[in-house]
Amino acid sequence: MTGFSVMVLMASCSTTAKFFGSADKKNTNTASAAQQTPAAAKQAYMAQVTITPGNSKSDTRMERIERTIASSEVRDIKAVHAVVMPRTLPATELQKKYAAILNVLPNSISNELLATMDNWYGTRYVYGGTTKNGIDCSAFTREMYRGTYGIELPRTAREQYGRVRKISTTELREGDLVFFNTTGGVSHVGMYLGNNKFVHASTSRGVTISDLYETYYITHFIGAGRIDDADDYYAHSAAPSKIANSN
Repeated sequence: MTGFSVMVLMASCSTTAKFFGSADKKNTNTASAAQQTPAAAKQAYMAQVTITPGNSKSDTRMERIERTIASSEVRDIKAVHAVVMPRTLPATELQKKYAAILNVLPNSISNELLATMDNWYGTRYVYGGTTKNGIDCSAFTREMYRGTYGIELPRTAREQYGRVRKISTTELREGDLVFFNTTGGVSHVGMYLGNNKFVHASTSRGVTISDLYETYYITHFIGAGRIDDADDYYAHSAAPSKIANSN
């Protein structure tokens, strides 16, 4: 090979190297820009998501979020919401009505429970009563379980306390029963709704909603319990709520 041929070959290789070098740099920049978009989407989305430590459902949801955001197909936050966020039905009028009282999201309470509760709401208290003309606390919780879950509870608060599986107040969720000592022993019962609120037949106000942190209830609280047979009927689980003793 002549000297001239060698020089031509070296010049050609140099030009080719510069060409591929520019292409690689361009491709790298393009890949970098593509990676930044999912990262930005992740940061924006995660700011709106609360994951509870130790919750297996939340852990699973977290994994789905990570996989979705890591996908090269994700290009904006709307795409993340479309894939990850569950579709929910519009809130009913009952949900809106009681969500305002409970200070919770409308879709966080099951319609079955609200429909039964609304049917009895405001009924006056009558000791031993079981009808719309007057009802006592344990008859009311019995009617709530009949109408919401199709489950028959014992008649008295003491008997219902013996029927439940005792749980911590940190485990309370919609549908659990809360018990109080108002006249000696287990003498009052209500149904937990969420956000420290429970519905019960109050001696002074009839069927109403009260807060577990109210002074009277917090000083007369005995414990909480769950009817395990109702597990399949819980449409929504209320967020756990720490409380002290209350009515």
